[in-house]
Amino acid sequence: MDTSKATGKNAPRNLTKGEATRRRILDAARKVFSEHPYHAASVRMVGKAGGFDHPIIHYYFPKKAGLFECVMEEHVAEFRVFMEHWFDGLDAYTTDKGLAVFIERIIAFHLSNKDLFRTLMQNTAHVENFDQFPASAQYAVFHDSFLKTFRQKVHHNASDEEVSKFVYSFTVLAANYLGASSTYARFLGMDGECDAYWAWVKETIHYLFLPRMEKIIFDYEPR
Repeated sequence: MDTSKATGKNAPRNLTKGEATRRRILDAARKVFSEHPYHAASVRMVGKAGGFDHPIIHYYFPKKAGLFECVMEEHVAEFRVFMEHWFDGLDAYTTDKGLAVFIERIIAFHLSNKDLFRTLMQNTAHVENFDQFPASAQYAVFHDSFLKTFRQKVHHNASDEEVSKFVYSFTVLAANYLGASSTYARFLGMDGECDAYWAWVKETIHYLFLPRMEKIIFDYEPR
């Protein structure tokens, strides 16, 4: 693995003092931005979460916007790595089974990378001027990369518009159920981290998207 490009929990451990400090700042920032909207999060919060004096953050990241952009760049990079294998082997299944495995994989990804969807959920509803929002480019790349990969990996007879509707709808619903699990689980009388909740998420998304996938998007047949 090219450790020079590793991010987040995959970052190399043989770092210089400066690199290690920058890594600690980013790890703390990932936590803070996953728990607070961008406009409410502060550099002081990042310092507190990381256990260091917040003024040092300005040496590495002069502005909060730059720190947030770096965090989102890491998230997008990690999601792209996941997407490289997200669709692997699905064409060997029926549509029903393939969709179930597809959903299981995104849930498993979230459970090992919880900050991504939580950060998306924290900020989506608070963006009034998207073009001026820090990391707007990363948000767009996140959605566009999924759409592009879906079109490349999945055989379908649908129009570009139909595929876009399917992908964006799937993304929005999955991001909500994953990134705001504690809220939706409470509505259901469950714990947001319990196996019963994740089983409910899988079953619900499968129930809603299977008919559309079978009729419009694609139709896998066992080989």
